[in-house]
Amino acid sequence: MADLNAILARLNDRLLRLEGELFVLRSLARATLTAGDDHAERMRKLVEAAKVALDDDEAQRPLDKPTRKYVEAASAMVEELLVEPTKARPLFTVIDGGKS
Repeated sequence: MADLNAILARLNDRLLRLEGELFVLRSLARATLTAGDDHAERMRKLVEAAKVALDDDEAQRPLDKPTRKYVEAASAMVEELLVEPTKARPLFTVIDGGKS
């Protein structure tokens, strides 16, 4: 039973790490898409290419149920970024402590 608990703990740690990586990547994509410069245009093209790949390539391949869920989640994230990316909040705020 201890082996099963160790395996579940490792899987849970991996899942948390992947969720953190997804959060960072989504935040970077949103910040880049809303920048309004050349990088924003390049990021939009990359996200549009990801949409084509997910919609065309992955939709036509036979996938097992868990993989299908991942593809659907990725498609939803791409749609979210393309439809109307919200402005990213600053990562930190500089507070002037009264020093001049």
